[in-house]
Amino acid sequence: MATILLAEDSSTHTALMRSLLEQDGHRVECVVDGQLAWEAVQASRPDLLVTDLRMPELNGCELIEKVIGEALDLPCIVVTARGSEGLAVDALAVGAVNFVPKNSLQKLLSHVVRQTLSMAEVNAIFRDFSGHLENPEFSLELPNDIAAIEPTVLYVIQTLAAATGLSTVQRIRVGAALSSGLFNAMCYGNLEIKDEDPVVSRMFAGDECKNDELRERAVHEPYCERKVHLRVSVSTVDTRFLISHDGPGRLTRLTPAPGTSESFEIEQCRGFVLMTSFMDDIIFQSGNSSVVLVKSDPEVA
Repeated sequence: MATILLAEDSSTHTALMRSLLEQDGHRVECVVDGQLAWEAVQASRPDLLVTDLRMPELNGCELIEKVIGEALDLPCIVVTARGSEGLAVDALAVGAVNFVPKNSLQKLLSHVVRQTLSMAEVNAIFRDFSGHLENPEFSLELPNDIAAIEPTVLYVIQTLAAATGLSTVQRIRVGAALSSGLFNAMCYGNLEIKDEDPVVSRMFAGDECKNDELRERAVHEPYCERKVHLRVSVSTVDTRFLISHDGPGRLTRLTPAPGTSESFEIEQCRGFVLMTSFMDDIIFQSGNSSVVLVKSDPEVA
């Protein structure tokens, strides 16, 4: 069970988010503006902050800037309403680790919170190992099973904790971007999931039948012959992640345009927003079937 601070000035959205988080067993403390949230962060040091963007006193971006400025190692997730996409991009730029559109709270909030807390927990175990691993390189081959993504990302976070100068929040941000890249390669590249197929959103909402549906698809030809490939290379200058897949699909989409309301609500686009926000460079190769994500080491950047 985690302690989550929820900053939201809408009583309706507060009630919904609190209910979703408490159903997952978390203890939730609620405040109605950014200044109260900042005071609560200092007083109680929660495990996670979930914050609205438009609030009295301090808005979500200003709140996150304070958290990052004090180097509190507190992961922050922002919830975004239509029309506040620019603020969401700003929040990701200053240090938020993920975002959830308000019209997707029921299908995404629990998933994003669980993912973030898992990465934070593993990072906490290995954060004292910084500098103990020199320039590691390794390659992994993943089956088309969504369940393979989380342990892969957690293994990478362990490596980053031991081999790089990235902070806790930076490692979690890298983990979120990497998770999105692997997910896009698997679902949209290898399994050729279409935009109109609700399988992804219902899977994130906890529908186990949809997980089973993806697994069933993956065992049939031509999907069963395809893999997702990940190569990780850590140097003294940066860390590079090469993600590729064997299918005909694309890792990213050309429409809707990045930054529009629609791009925040489609999972493939949402993942691309995370990758572009959290990585220092992105290099597409082989007709969008592979991508190199580059994260500079802050100690030399």
